[in-house]
Amino acid sequence: MLKVHFLNVGKGNCVVIKFPSGHLTVVDIDNSQIDEENDTLQDPIEFLNSNYPGESVFRFILTHPDMDHMSGLHELHKNRTIVNFWDIEHAKKVDVDKMGLGGYSKADWDTYQKLRSAKESPTVIRVLHDHIPKSYWKEDRIKILSPSAELIKHANKTEEYNHGSYVLMIEHEGIRVLLGGDATKEAWREILKNHGKAALKADVFLAPHHGSPDNVEMDVFKHIAPQYVVVSDHRGHSYDYSSYNSLAPEKVYSTKHYGNIELTVSKATKAFTAEKNI
Repeated sequence: MLKVHFLNVGKGNCVVIKFPSGHLTVVDIDNSQIDEENDTLQDPIEFLNSNYPGESVFRFILTHPDMDHMSGLHELHKNRTIVNFWDIEHAKKVDVDKMGLGGYSKADWDTYQKLRSAKESPTVIRVLHDHIPKSYWKEDRIKILSPSAELIKHANKTEEYNHGSYVLMIEHEGIRVLLGGDATKEAWREILKNHGKAALKADVFLAPHHGSPDNVEMDVFKHIAPQYVVVSDHRGHSYDYSSYNSLAPEKVYSTKHYGNIELTVSKATKAFTAEKNI
């Protein structure tokens, strides 16, 4: 059975995946908006403790080095063993003295630097779309659609690291789930060029960059043709309702409206479960 949990973390992103192999995967993490006055958001560490107590994180995938995708990394590393750490090649620098202004923590950035420079544990993995599949992801049927070497170069040149975001396709029992990271329009056009229309087709699509219209490339998205779209969204922010509602004939699930969203896929079951019904 494959379980994909899209967590309601607010403005950031966190997807927890339990593969049929038993591998527990966390794609991005954000606890920057968790506080005692806002009990509607999901703390990723609490979710893991409740649903997967004591399990090692076989792979943590940081789609790109923005703080709303790594906040909580310090706590995760403190509470769990991370076996494989996915990262992209970059030279991003941040002003750690100003992190608190955005609700972020220097401890998360420091932990990130420690993990990405590790020599042995965890195993640091930096892969591109055209790398030969290896045991780190092959058995879980993860296909890497992006980034390419060209996009990584472009991200570092422009200091717009969304260009280098991981875009991943996961498949189980005929159901395909596309995780869009924060991929830019340029990245989507290159994905189509490199992989072709058929490789983009998915049943479930996690909208890139929290559904922002700046990352919508409908000439590419029409080939994804998903039945369902999931948007990791937050209060006070409006995703591109028009584009995504027209793209998904079945339903658009927004975490700010539906809370945690779970996709379960097995031979007998292919179902969404939402924390809230609206």
